[in-house]
Amino acid sequence: MRAFIVRPFGTREGIDFDRVERELVAQALRRLRDQFDIDIDGGTTGEFILQGNIREDMFRLLVTADLVIADVSLHNPNVFYELGIRHGLQQRHTFLLREKSTADLYPFDLQTDRYFVYDHSNLAQHVAPLAAALRSTLGADPNRKDSPVFQLLPALKPHDRAVLMPVPLDFQEEVERARSAGERGDLRLRSDEAQGFEWESEGLRLVGEAQFKLKAFQGAKDTFEALAKSLPDDVHTNLRLGTIYQKLSSAAPVEQRQDLLTRSDLAIKRGLARATSSMDRAEAYSLLGSNAKNRWLDDWRDASPDTRPGSALSSPYLSESLTSYLKAFAEDLAGSYPGVNALAMLKMQCGVAQALPDVWEANFADSDAARAALKDREACAARIAAALYLTSGLDPVLGAEQSEDDLWAAIARADLLFMTIEKPKRIENAYRKAFALARNDAFAPSAARRNIELFESLGLLPENVKAALAAIDAALASASQAPAQERPARVVLFTGHMIDKPGQESDKMRFPPTAKAEAAARAMIEEALRDELGQAGGIALGIAGGACGGDILFHEVCAALGIPTRLFLALPQDKFQVASVQRGGPEWVERYHRLCERLPTRVLQEFEALPRWLTDKPGYDVWQRSNRWMMFNALATAARNRTLVALYNREREPDGPGGTAHLVNDAQAWGFKTIELDARPLLDS
Repeated sequence: MRAFIVRPFGTREGIDFDRVERELVAQALRRLRDQFDIDIDGGTTGEFILQGNIREDMFRLLVTADLVIADVSLHNPNVFYELGIRHGLQQRHTFLLREKSTADLYPFDLQTDRYFVYDHSNLAQHVAPLAAALRSTLGADPNRKDSPVFQLLPALKPHDRAVLMPVPLDFQEEVERARSAGERGDLRLRSDEAQGFEWESEGLRLVGEAQFKLKAFQGAKDTFEALAKSLPDDVHTNLRLGTIYQKLSSAAPVEQRQDLLTRSDLAIKRGLARATSSMDRAEAYSLLGSNAKNRWLDDWRDASPDTRPGSALSSPYLSESLTSYLKAFAEDLAGSYPGVNALAMLKMQCGVAQALPDVWEANFADSDAARAALKDREACAARIAAALYLTSGLDPVLGAEQSEDDLWAAIARADLLFMTIEKPKRIENAYRKAFALARNDAFAPSAARRNIELFESLGLLPENVKAALAAIDAALASASQAPAQERPARVVLFTGHMIDKPGQESDKMRFPPTAKAEAAARAMIEEALRDELGQAGGIALGIAGGACGGDILFHEVCAALGIPTRLFLALPQDKFQVASVQRGGPEWVERYHRLCERLPTRVLQEFEALPRWLTDKPGYDVWQRSNRWMMFNALATAARNRTLVALYNREREPDGPGGTAHLVNDAQAWGFKTIELDARPLLDS
């Protein structure tokens, strides 16, 4: 989050306003970060005066800042000019404060507004209360407006922050290249790097959507969670999070599944509370219906075949799912997804209720009420089916299908026929036509099969089930997809010292250019890798750079042990050679060339200078970026276990932001198991 501080400068009326910012406002913001985990920083127009572009940046930040703090202690024209701009363009998160001795100077027009009073002679006592007040302001009801302009003009809409926060074009291009190539680790890097810029929220949204399209749900989760910190009430962000938690729950261990579904429900309900369009509400209710459906399945899928239908009918999640799907369909009558799912839930409920009347009647006061409720549901199913026939391309009079190239619409039509007619051959043909649009992709028939299996498990529509599964299984058998990739058991990321430069001072040496030192390093790396190979699942992949010394040794040892590796180069092959290999001499250059010829190789960027969009990121360079790039690519493998092996001499001068120590700290923060190989014995070799 970004806070923008509007205040007088220097000492006025005996008040040192520079000191007020330094000892009160800045400390309160620090307290928000340290105690309340609110990632926020702040600045004033003073930063831009030095840069000579005050007007453009001031206007932009007054509109885009997550929080504006205005000190209105004095009749300062600049302060009130900037405050007026903020009040006129944003309806929320503007916080006023003033010094207690300036009551007579406080403008009449603002005397009805809430503000924080401080004593400039004892600023420390106000830090905690100010932090609490700022936290309360940021967490206030989104419908509460603190701008008098928006209070008096309720129909006025706030300015779209995204218009003044354009995402740099080169960043957009990097995201698109990574998405097109399916590079999930690169997208995780872009998500991490976008944070801290003024355009952070729109940059995160761009990356998150790319991850979502790739079904890189773990990375998308981290991206949208970061976005939600600055935009907690954003409808789209919350609905995306609801979907992502739902997707992750399907593959999660039992102990995590319910927590993820609960997180999904909460995110969806946050989005639903702010949704203003029928499309957003339809999506939210559909997602809630799907979550309830998943809980319903959990209630009965593991039951024995003879008790399964009764357990399914008795589960409260059946009605909960049906209600949510019906609400979604009511919001969007043209939406086949909620309509087909509502019809399916009704058909299953009615079918099992007819087969097990005693179980059905147990939910009602008497048998008459139970029969009446069942008739209502049958009538509801008929109305939904009629509506779907009109909107899905099926003519209820002629029975003719309209031309349609949309795969999911075609599947919806087949599902509708499956549930409403007793013509198995036509049903089979409808699914075959639909899957012809799938172009041999197994995802769509797999999803359709899961829905048909529900009817099969409950003993409903057996002939239709048989016909549908015949078409679906034929589509799955002919799908020319790559074999499903199993989640790797363990990925090993390596970092280690390079060979010391010729003429390196003895007190700064870490990896002497001697055969003995190389042999000792190789032995340590091999021992660590053999230990990891002995762990459950072994090692699926090794990731490392290509620098002379530890990196090249790691790749060579992995090859000897039969461990596949990938070579990650911060720069193109020739430029990387100059920067990180030639210092070792001709032999290391030859070994480097052999690696480049043998291994799958990735290149981070063309030049050592950072891309333009990254140049303002403090303390960042290509080597730090390369470390994080490799780490995020290791994370993106979704391996069950991640290990960092670091050949590292802690007693010698640290490498700096892009060195071994930096990657060790970063990887530990992201949950890597860390094996530090003590490089001090290399100095005795």
